[in-house]
Amino acid sequence: MTEAPAHDRGMRSRDLILDTATELMSLHGYAATSISMISAACNLPASSIYWHFGSKDGIYVAVLERARIALLAALPPVEVPGADVAQRLDNFLKAVRDGFQRHPHGLKLLLGLGMLQQNASTAAVAELHHYRDALTAWTQDSLSVVFDLSDRPEVRQELARFTLRTASGTAIARWFDPTTALETEPLRVALLALAAHHGVPLGMASTADSRPGRVANR
Repeated sequence: MTEAPAHDRGMRSRDLILDTATELMSLHGYAATSISMISAACNLPASSIYWHFGSKDGIYVAVLERARIALLAALPPVEVPGADVAQRLDNFLKAVRDGFQRHPHGLKLLLGLGMLQQNASTAAVAELHHYRDALTAWTQDSLSVVFDLSDRPEVRQELARFTLRTASGTAIARWFDPTTALETEPLRVALLALAAHHGVPLGMASTADSRPGRVANR
C-alpha cells in the first residue's frame, strides 16, 4: 500500500528538480548552474538530485528532452491553413509567436545554450542536436506549405534558417530584458522579401499592405 505514494513522491521530486533546473539553466546557462544551486532552489538534498539524474549532464539531458517534447507537442500541424501565401504566412507566424511566448525557457535552452561547453557529455550534445533538428524540420515543412516550396528545398531551408536565427536573437535578448517579444511583422516582411528574391510566386499586390488579420507583435 505504500508503494504508490512513494512513487508519487518520487515523481513530484523529479518534476520539481526539472522545473528548477530548467529555470536556472535558462537564466544562468548550463555551465554556471551547479547541483548546489539546484538543490538550494528546490529545497531538496543533492543526494536526491543525483539519485534521479546521476549527474548535472543527466539533468541537462532530461531538461532538454522535456522541453523538446513540450514545445513540439504545442506546435500545430505543418499543414498551415490559408487561402493564399499571405494568410498562410500570418497563421505560421502566429504559431511561432504563440509557441515562443508559451515556452520561453525551452527556447532559451535550445537557442541560447547552443554554445554548449566542450566538457558536456555526448548525450547532452546529442539531445541538443535532436531538439534543434526537430524544430528545424517543423519550420522547414511549415514554410514549404506556406510558400508552396515542395520542389525548392534550398529555399525552404534558407527561410527556415532565417526564421530560427531571428528567434535565436530574441531568445538571447530576453536574458537582458525578459519582456522582449518576438517581432513577427519584420520577420514577415523579411520572409516575403527572401521568397520574392528567389522568384517564389506570392500572389500578392504588395508585401507591405495593411489588411485585417495581420499578425500583431504583441
